[in-house]
Amino acid sequence: MTSLVGPLAGPALFPFTLAAVVMAGLVAVEALSLLLGQSLSGLVDGALGHEAGGGGDLTSAADADVAFSPAAVMSWVNLGRVPFLILLILALAVFALAGFVVQGLAAAVIAPLPALLAIPVAGAATLPALRVSTKAIARLIPRDESYVVSADDLIGATAEVTLGPLDQGLPGQVRALDRHGNTHFLRTRAAPGAPAMEAGARVLIVDRADAVYVAVPAAPDL
Repeated sequence: MTSLVGPLAGPALFPFTLAAVVMAGLVAVEALSLLLGQSLSGLVDGALGHEAGGGGDLTSAADADVAFSPAAVMSWVNLGRVPFLILLILALAVFALAGFVVQGLAAAVIAPLPALLAIPVAGAATLPALRVSTKAIARLIPRDESYVVSADDLIGATAEVTLGPLDQGLPGQVRALDRHGNTHFLRTRAAPGAPAMEAGARVLIVDRADAVYVAVPAAPDL
C-alpha cells in the first residue's frame, strides 16, 4: 500500500490525486444526501439559480461563437443543461484521469512533467472531454418537449446579469426565464450605445446576433 500511495502523493501526481480525492468525496456526499431523501446536487442548483435541462435547444448557439470568455466556457461545457455538482464531479474525474495519463506517458518516455506544466496540459484535455460527457448526460435528463423554446423566443425577455459587466467587448452572461418558467443562461453583450451593465442588473434582451444576445438596461417597471 505504501508503495502505491507514495507515487500518487508525489509532487508530479499530487494535483491529480487531490482532484480524484475531492471527486470521490463529492460522490460520497451526493450518495448520502440521496439516501436521506434530498439531493445535494438539487440544493446546489437551487442556490445558484440553475435548472438542469432548462437550456432547451439554445446550446447550439454557443457552438457558433468560440470567443474565450468565462461565459463562453461555461456555456460550451453545458452549464445549465446538467446539474452543477455533476458537472464539477465530471470535471474533477476527467482532469485526474487526464493527469495520470499525461504523467504516465511522460514517465514512459523520459520523466514525469513538472506539476506546473502537467496541470495546463491536463486541463486542455479536460474541456473537450467534459463537453462530450455533459452533452451525453444532458440527453438523459427528462424534459417535456412542449417546453422547448427557440433561441429567438427569448428576445423581449427581461434577465439578470450573472457575469458582467455587459459592454461592447467580450460577451457576459445573463439568466433569463422563458414563458414556461425554464431558466436559460445566455451569452450577452450590451447594445451599441448602451451603458455597461454590472452583475445583478436587470436587462431587457432586444436582439440576437448569431450566438450572442444583445441587451439594454431594463426599465424599472419591467
